[in-house]
Order: sequence, then structure tokens, then C-alpha cells
Amino acid sequence: MRLSQFAEDIESASGFKAYRMDNTANDMRHAAGLGTCECCDYVTVSKDRQSVVLIEETDLGWTIVDFKQRHAYLNDEDQTALLYENVLREHRLKLYGSMLVLCRLSSLWARVKAFLPENQFHYWLITTTDSSDSSVLLDHLRDKLRNFLKSTLKKEMLTEVDIIPSTELDRKLSDDVIQID
Repeated sequence: MRLSQFAEDIESASGFKAYRMDNTANDMRHAAGLGTCECCDYVTVSKDRQSVVLIEETDLGWTIVDFKQRHAYLNDEDQTALLYENVLREHRLKLYGSMLVLCRLSSLWARVKAFLPENQFHYWLITTTDSSDSSVLLDHLRDKLRNFLKSTLKKEMLTEVDIIPSTELDRKLSDDVIQID
């Protein structure tokens, strides 16, 4: 097995590739011997080759609208609290699922193990919408997500948690991750 079979363009970046984890046509989870567990969209490695970078793209504006429609019976304060709880839980599952997939692949294939750094992770949540609702949510969610995910793993293991607007993704990728051909 070669990681190159999972290389795909990152949807909200121009010309950058990473390894797709959850593509139904060529599923990294299946290659790891797993079912359809929750996991991030992409994985790559930092330029210094010290950290695994997990990338999750989401349309936060749509998430907010859909959530408010499904929970219209709640008052605004309860909706917001439940929304945060759901978003935090979802991303914890994606983080754990991604780590499980990578652990299984590393145990099955020496090439994957040799490519992936050990025990340091960055988690990037890329939001593809910049509505006013999502901007307010981002401001409040950024610290909550950082603290929540870092409490899940040792701070030495999860060294970066960031929410990045898709408009800034190209710069972040150029500065921080390896280029995949």
C-alpha cells in the first residue's frame, strides 16, 4: 500500500494536495481494516516533519442554519449551548477516528509508519463560510475547541488546534506543511 493512492486536491485550497482519509471511492479507513468510523477529511505532515496535520473542512454557516432548524423548539441560549456541545463532540470523534486509522495503517505498512511522525498532531478545522453567524460562532468556538481537544490528549501530543477560514488556507498550507505531488 502506498499513501500516494490517497493523494487528492484539498477542496478549499488551490493546488495543494493531502492524503484523503474519508473518500468513499478510495477509503483510507477501509485500507486500515476499519468500517466507516468518523475521521478527518485529510492528513499530511508539517514541513519540519515533526507533526501529523489533520485537516477537517466544514461549512460552518450551513451547520448553524441546519442545527437551528432542527432545534427550533429550544430558546437561543439552549440552542447555542447544545450547538457547542455537538460541534466539540463531533471533532473529538474525528480526531480519535483519524488517529485510529493512522495507527492501524502504521501497524500494517512500514512505509506509512516511516512517513508519519510519532506522537505530535495538529488539528485544523477549515471553515468554508464567512457568514456573520459563523464569524461570531468562530470567535467563541476557537478557544472552546482548543481547550476541549487539548484536554482530550496531552498538550505535548496535540500541539496545535486551529480554526482557519478557507480564505487563509493556502497561506497556512504554504507556510506549514509539505507539498505532496
